[in-house]
Amino acid sequence: MSDFRTDLGKVRGSGAAKGGVHEFITHRVSAVVLALLLPFFLYGLINALHEGYEGLIAWVTSPVGAFVLLGFITAGIYHGRLGINEVISDYVPRAGSRTLFMLLNTLAAFSFWLVGVLAILKIWLGA
Repeated sequence: MSDFRTDLGKVRGSGAAKGGVHEFITHRVSAVVLALLLPFFLYGLINALHEGYEGLIAWVTSPVGAFVLLGFITAGIYHGRLGINEVISDYVPRAGSRTLFMLLNTLAAFSFWLVGVLAILKIWLGA
């Protein structure tokens, strides 16, 4: 039977990670988001630290400060998880170990993200 797929269709999904283009693009998008949020994060943090602890809490309780922190933590942890997954997929030889380490990496990243978001929301909402 003849194959009617194009050359691109034949090789798509044949790489080592089976989704390298998607991971590449999401890694770059998270890097762009981090680059866009970094100036706002540094500006707010530097201005808040002039007033000490109370200034930092006042910055986190403001909607802009909370939004910048939530976005920065979300993009940063996601970006880090993607980078560590890339290292795991490149250097862990066995498929079972690779799957285990990627699962542990995802669980750790989600745990860190959840703790960070809950801390920011607790400060922001004043609970």
